[in-house]
Amino acid sequence: MEVPVHFVAKLWSFVSFLPFFFLLLILGLLKAAIIGPVVVGIIVIGNSAIIAGLWLAHFVWTYYCVARSKRLGLVLKILVLLLLPLPLALWPVLGVVGSVLGGIGYGFFAPLLATFEAVGENITDKFYHCFVDGTWSTVIGGCIVVQDFTDFCFHSYFSYMDELIEQIPADEKPMDIELLKLPASLLVSLIGVPVDVPVITAVAIWKSPYMLFRGWKRLLEDLIGREGPFLETVCVPFAGLAIILWPLAVVGAVVTAFISSFFLGLYSGAIAYQEDSICLGLAFIISAVSLFDEYVNELLYLRVGSCFPRPLYRRNMCSCPERKKCGDNDKKDLENGREGPYTSKLISQQSRTWKQAIQHYKPVQVWGWLLKSCEINGRILLRDGLIDVKDIEECLLKGNCKKLGIKLPAWSILQCLLASAKSNSSGLVISDDVELTRANGPKDKVFEWFIGPLLVIKEQLKNLQLNANEELCLRYLFMKSNNEKPEEWDTGFPSGDHVRRAQLQAIFRRGL
Repeated sequence: MEVPVHFVAKLWSFVSFLPFFFLLLILGLLKAAIIGPVVVGIIVIGNSAIIAGLWLAHFVWTYYCVARSKRLGLVLKILVLLLLPLPLALWPVLGVVGSVLGGIGYGFFAPLLATFEAVGENITDKFYHCFVDGTWSTVIGGCIVVQDFTDFCFHSYFSYMDELIEQIPADEKPMDIELLKLPASLLVSLIGVPVDVPVITAVAIWKSPYMLFRGWKRLLEDLIGREGPFLETVCVPFAGLAIILWPLAVVGAVVTAFISSFFLGLYSGAIAYQEDSICLGLAFIISAVSLFDEYVNELLYLRVGSCFPRPLYRRNMCSCPERKKCGDNDKKDLENGREGPYTSKLISQQSRTWKQAIQHYKPVQVWGWLLKSCEINGRILLRDGLIDVKDIEECLLKGNCKKLGIKLPAWSILQCLLASAKSNSSGLVISDDVELTRANGPKDKVFEWFIGPLLVIKEQLKNLQLNANEELCLRYLFMKSNNEKPEEWDTGFPSGDHVRRAQLQAIFRRGL
């Protein structure tokens, strides 16, 4: 932490801004009091009408799809059919309550925040925008919320349910519950809840003073150094309010830990069921406390690890010495620009065996590969000078993450597309041994929207047969060009053929 040079001037600027802050706060509260009820009425009435009008159709179609589903086994299907009336009966109540809370939150805070945003640096005619911003736009936003909710209830929900009655591949087994494993699973859950709840709660209470004082320390340092939430003058009063209300955040964290401990205790039964072992389920009861304690230590920047024991609760888990060895291998692989075998299950030298063990990848595994690829490629770009420390500081301090949040993922995907085009793959090659296709990819609509355009671009790159100079030019433009004006589309392409330049421009425009 460094105290700014002109601290006295900035302190006087902050003090002199307080009267304007209170005037803006009063104006924002008046706008929220006028616009808020209107927005709440739009959201609650609109969503309630949709819920009531489609409830019978949802009820009948849900039962029909579950009864006709080939993805659920007999035991699981009967259990779901018996339990369905409870969530279907609670859906209207929860929908209306959620609409009320969401309408209040959006209708109150949108005009209030818009009032403060109207005095930003790039806003002209601030006096006019202080009164106008957040009024009609909030009403329009409430209508958009109702429209999106209607689309979900009228289109998306039925599409999701239709997937249940689709035919499954011949080599895929339906999900089911083995009745012989249930007694052991229930026994472990009954033991895990009374053990994990008091212990995890005690750990949370014990660590709460650290969270309280370390949070205050960090907020005060940011206040003096004008960093983090105190970077902009308009945010200083709100950040100061955060200092006052920080004890409530600590209490909320303890309550959240108490509630989460029930789920951790119950999950021990799932471990016992999956591993078909009471001993491994009991081991997870002990490990859950250690995992929670280690997570809290990392969150509060305390010592690494935990003082609680952590027995193995999976048969395929590696022990502590092996884990250290795996970490060493990962470090060497990262230095060579590759993924280590235990860093990511998708990008690994041993992924062929893993690919044979399961049939389909989950969405979280695909996004995990993308995040890890961004990390590796980010280090490469930092080394090559296409990303510098200033870009990282702007992302952390000012929230200006276009280069790291948009261009870096686009650059990583471009690397994957180029490698896939060269390998004549039918899908996306995300490592030496793993190929992601429509057949083995996640059965998810969002994933279809994600991979569909990428497969099209990959085929275009394959037909173009780019040379080394063209690939290098594309990589450079992805990181350096803003792609905001048409003049920037025709920058630096080495080819003199107008048709080929247009093809390269199309790839560049779609990539960003």
